[in-house]
Amino acid sequence: MTGHLSIRRRLLGMLISAILLVWLVVLVLVYRSAQHEVEEVFDADLARSARILQALLLHEVEEEREISDRVHEVIAELGPDGLRSYPKLAKALRDYMSEEVAEEASERLELVSAAQDAGHKYGAGLVFVARLADGSVMMRDHAAPEIPAAADGYADMVLNDESWRTYSLTEPRTGFMVQVGEKLAFRLELVSYITRNTLMPLLLALPVLAGLIWAVVGHALAPLQRVAREVSMREPDALHSIDDDDTPREVHVLLLALNQLFGRLRSAMRRERQFTADAAHELRTPLAAMKTHLQVARAQSAEAATRASLDKALEGVDRATHSVEQLLVLARADAAQTRAMVDTPVDLREIASAVVSGLSQQAVERDIDLGLDAAKAILVRGDATALQLLARNLVDNAVRYTPPGGTVTVTVNRDAQGASLAVADDGVGVPVEERPKIFNRFHRGSGEQALGADGSGLGLAIVKRVADLHGARIVLGEGLNGRGLRVRLEFAPD
Repeated sequence: MTGHLSIRRRLLGMLISAILLVWLVVLVLVYRSAQHEVEEVFDADLARSARILQALLLHEVEEEREISDRVHEVIAELGPDGLRSYPKLAKALRDYMSEEVAEEASERLELVSAAQDAGHKYGAGLVFVARLADGSVMMRDHAAPEIPAAADGYADMVLNDESWRTYSLTEPRTGFMVQVGEKLAFRLELVSYITRNTLMPLLLALPVLAGLIWAVVGHALAPLQRVAREVSMREPDALHSIDDDDTPREVHVLLLALNQLFGRLRSAMRRERQFTADAAHELRTPLAAMKTHLQVARAQSAEAATRASLDKALEGVDRATHSVEQLLVLARADAAQTRAMVDTPVDLREIASAVVSGLSQQAVERDIDLGLDAAKAILVRGDATALQLLARNLVDNAVRYTPPGGTVTVTVNRDAQGASLAVADDGVGVPVEERPKIFNRFHRGSGEQALGADGSGLGLAIVKRVADLHGARIVLGEGLNGRGLRVRLEFAPD
């Protein structure tokens, strides 16, 4: 599984990425929508404030005009010398006008102050300017910048290095103009506030959402994980169908395909084993009868040429018999996959000693120095008969394919990695490029063929099969004195 992401992690990554993408899109949409709505609300507020201020100030302007008109009427009635003739009246008129103007100015300021919501953080940015028909400034908010006269309606201006939004409104009869403005920074602040408050809960909920997605995806993938766990824990020979009850439709399709595959494998292995067993049994009987007849003929013949021919025929029968016996062993080893190996303590030194003793005569006949290096008992768990078959094939191969005068050493040892059984020789060896093939059935290396050995090509296949059944690892290396081959069987530590 190294280097591959699980389906759960992939789904989680894709879902979180999709959620983040949607969140970003919503962020943009919410920001734009909030910006539009805030502009509409603030623009409407600008226009409403301008109309209110215009109505209030226009009323005061009209009252001031009426008072001025009445004063002028009184002056006209008194005549050109009236004011000089009545100095007290002139002083009273001047005092009245001054008090009236001061009172009206105070009322205007109070009205303007009441029109602004100075206690609200967004209302504090609203300012105004009132202009007469001639363009002169009649009244100005103390916080207002120098707002130039503009046409009626909305306008964006840069005043004192700040962006402003203004609204101008002119009274058509009198030419009286009111300009109301506010900083755009207040609008952007409000837009950011709305956007942040809208989307922040979703952003904060992402970890919780990720955990929920992880749990939900894990629950949904539980049947698939169960199937993967069951398949990974199976023994190589376990080819029975997987239970597909209570599985989703997608997993059911996978299980159906797996069960069909297992069925085909069972049929193929059954046919292979049956063929091997049948062929071995069918060949063993006629070979045994042929050997018997050849031995009788050899015993009754006195001619040297005939005896030599019969000896060669007997050698051929022996090779064929050996091949048949190896096929039978291999068939039994294959069949052993269908049942558990005997889990009992087995002494590797005892097995190696028995094999060396059994093949010592063959080694002497071939002038091979066969030795055993095992100082103490080495126990492993497995089947003694199968392990003895494995060791016998290793030693027999080494003796058979080592030239006369060579050496074969069997070593039994235990180290930090576990117990091991090794067979090394100083024969022709096996080229590195051929080593991956030597465990194939009926494979014979170039060195074996050069020696003219009469092997069947099944010995190492049997070794590989028995090693697999015991969970052991086979390591190939250089043999004795830098020549030949070393086959090391490493058992897993207890």
